Amino acid sequence: MNYQLKVRCSSIADIIGTPKTKAQQNELTQTAKSAVRKMAKYDLFGYQDFDGNKYTEKGIQLEDKAIKLSGLTRGLALKKNTERKENDFITGECDIYVPSRKLIIDTKCSWDIGSHPFFPDEAQEKAEKAGYDWQMQGYMWLWEAEEAQVDFILLPTPPDLLTSYDDPERYIGLVEQIPQRQRITTVTVKRDDEKIERIKERVAVSQNYYQQIIETLGRN
Repeated sequence: MNYQLKVRCSSIADIIGTPKTKAQQNELTQTAKSAVRKMAKYDLFGYQDFDGNKYTEKGIQLEDKAIKLSGLTRGLALKKNTERKENDFITGECDIYVPSRKLIIDTKCSWDIGSHPFFPDEAQEKAEKAGYDWQMQGYMWLWEAEEAQVDFILLPTPPDLLTSYDDPERYIGLVEQIPQRQRITTVTVKRDDEKIERIKERVAVSQNYYQQIIETLGRN
């Protein structure tokens, strides 16, 4: 079987780092190597070391509500994108694409008031730390979009995700008291073709390493 690495947009940040010296430009950082090895294990054995948790489950359960709130905020009737796109380097499925505006919108549901970025600088910091800025560059490349917006959205946590130790007032009551318009913070990411070129270069190096480790396993 022929294996070919195409990095998911959500994983671009994991492989984007570059070595410190020019002599190592065709090499990967240890973080990137670890990420590629995980991708190889998934392709070879169908194994992934992260199957989700209560935080990701909240996002899944409330995705439709989050998209609706994103639309209300903009005065648009938005619907979830279900198309996955790929090229020779990356693959991805964005949350929302607005063709008339060449705009990508991605929703991120916060777990609680403490983790939600209410302030613009806090949201920017959170987006960059999580690698969402690189994820958006990938989506913009695939959809030929000019701008992406990451909506951090705070919604009441579904009761079935709370344990007997969790106070419902903290995760539901307090959230519902906050005006809806204050529970969405948006980070805008502009398309940057230099960053897209960097993605191409880093993915190409990752693909070489991926083939090496796949072939090594085949010889054992």
